[in-house]
Amino acid sequence: MVEVDRLIADLRQAFGEKVKLPIAVWYTDEPAGEEVAMPHCMFECLPMVESGQVVSFSKDKLHCGGGRVYSGYLPLNPGIPKFVSLVEHYKQTPEMVREYVESLDIKMQDKPYFNFARLDQMETLENVEGIVFFGNADIISGLVSWAFYDSNEEDAVCCQFASGCCSIITFITTENRKQGHRTFLGMYDLSVRKFLKPDEQAFAIPLCRLEKMVGTLHECALFASPAWAGVKERINR
Repeated sequence: MVEVDRLIADLRQAFGEKVKLPIAVWYTDEPAGEEVAMPHCMFECLPMVESGQVVSFSKDKLHCGGGRVYSGYLPLNPGIPKFVSLVEHYKQTPEMVREYVESLDIKMQDKPYFNFARLDQMETLENVEGIVFFGNADIISGLVSWAFYDSNEEDAVCCQFASGCCSIITFITTENRKQGHRTFLGMYDLSVRKFLKPDEQAFAIPLCRLEKMVGTLHECALFASPAWAGVKERINR
């Protein structure tokens, strides 16, 4: 089991005080925090979460059709592949979109709420699907180095085509529930970029992988590499 207080202390030691704490993602039968309804994209709530507020979403208060699909509340409908291909031009054809989304094997969720909370607002990570870091390329490089430390798997760190919600909800939920080994780079969806700082990316770690990674944190480059010391100094200027 991951101890929240210890993980926070270790992350502060590894990255310095200026790094943003990651956000936990999980499903519940009741809202874990304030139930919110963003006008367009769920990531409009990021300033609220980063300030320490716990926020919850339900299917009825998700205004984005894609968000409902990728959070496991609605099956894919024909309008989404057409929109992604013919309006957003992210894939060459609607059929490519449909085939890709179907390959993700998104399971319908039985719990009606999903929640976001900054790590220091959590007492435990039990029943959490995973955590998501937001940071610049220096921070992401440290996380990638950590993920590769104990794994030679070619997909230990993945970057897949995805909306913002898919990259930090669908991927970690699916991976966690099958007890997989992958971590995920994300937030490259052009539609979600306006809700992040220009230099921010995301790195999502399913809980099943985090439980193993915490055991290597003090051994990996984040604690032991002279090269990382220079990067860490730049992060904290």
